[in-house]
Amino acid sequence: MSGYRGQGDEGGESHITHVCCIGQGTEDKLYDVPAIRELPLELSSAMESLGRLQGEATSAISRLLGYAGPHWRQSERLEPRLLDVRLAATRLKASLHDLAEFGEGALGNAARAQDKGLAAKLRPLVKALRDADKLVWEATTALDALDWAPESLARDTGDESQRTTPQPPDALDQLVACARALTEDVRQTASFIQGNSTLLFKRASTPPGSGEWLEDYDYVNLESRESVARQDADILASLPVELRKSYDALVKEAESAAVINEPKASDGGDLDPDDKQVLAFYATQTVTHSAHLTHAIDAFLQTVEHNQPPKVFLAHSKFVVLSAHRLVHIGDTVHRNVVRSEVRSRVLNCANQLSEALAQTVQKTKRAAQQFPSVTAVQEMVDSVVDVSHIARDLKMSLVQAAQQV
Repeated sequence: MSGYRGQGDEGGESHITHVCCIGQGTEDKLYDVPAIRELPLELSSAMESLGRLQGEATSAISRLLGYAGPHWRQSERLEPRLLDVRLAATRLKASLHDLAEFGEGALGNAARAQDKGLAAKLRPLVKALRDADKLVWEATTALDALDWAPESLARDTGDESQRTTPQPPDALDQLVACARALTEDVRQTASFIQGNSTLLFKRASTPPGSGEWLEDYDYVNLESRESVARQDADILASLPVELRKSYDALVKEAESAAVINEPKASDGGDLDPDDKQVLAFYATQTVTHSAHLTHAIDAFLQTVEHNQPPKVFLAHSKFVVLSAHRLVHIGDTVHRNVVRSEVRSRVLNCANQLSEALAQTVQKTKRAAQQFPSVTAVQEMVDSVVDVSHIARDLKMSLVQAAQQV
């Protein structure tokens, strides 16, 4: 096992233990789990999820449109806020996709409902979200290909006045135009699902537990987005050039990924969902969040390799903790919503192990910060992150394999 070499060691370089990847990057596509046809969630869990998804999509739309004022494409206005525009676009892409996925699941439920008119009424609403989802994805992909370069996106007044014909809309124009039309589509779809929720989702015989699993560690601020944004900007400015791109990617993933925090069905209830659909739904999310965790761990380890101070590796560690917490939530939700005992037991065991490993990571990361630049403390922190990566991979594989075999 290779060890961490601190700032004071000979050679001035650092070495860390190799971490096995959780996923296979682009190879770990969503096709390795069954297609989702229904969304067999309990009623209160479904409404909690819908409310969160609608709120995230609406907030993302408002944030993006807030930047698109008069003359906002002029260089002096666009360049200082281009990173904010990019983050807003990333949030919109992710939140809209999640809401469209939820709508597809609700449409699958509607197709099996006693009221056969439900599906006919919901289908065009979901199609509107799917069409917008495709447009937003295409626009952001085109902008990513340009690396969101200010010189490619700015439109100065002088340049426009010299044109004999209007400049055709580019990807950024299309993104904003789509966002402007989305608010009503989101509202109508969410309102229809809420109004017909008792026909679309099952009701548990006992109310869900009110306890929250997620612990709010003192250096992982989950509440104030403005505060987090300021901290992220400070960290980004202090990083070496070679680390800025990976940190920027982490911020975008954290902005876009939704925290799964749904009420849990009571074990004593008569809820009996279709295991295959539950597992397919959450196995897909596990693949996505496992990839996010892999990126977070890779970026975190780069900060150790570059001998970055506690302020920097603490900031990176919060992305590791948040990404792994989402996986624990998935495991906990699956345990409470599937019937097959062997799947429940295996998933719960992995989720509990991951929860314990995360607690160790938080403790050892704080200790490494307090004792920095202690080589021993930093190596223990790195080892704890390695443990998280291995257990998270076990959880992902358990869910994906169960989804394929049910």
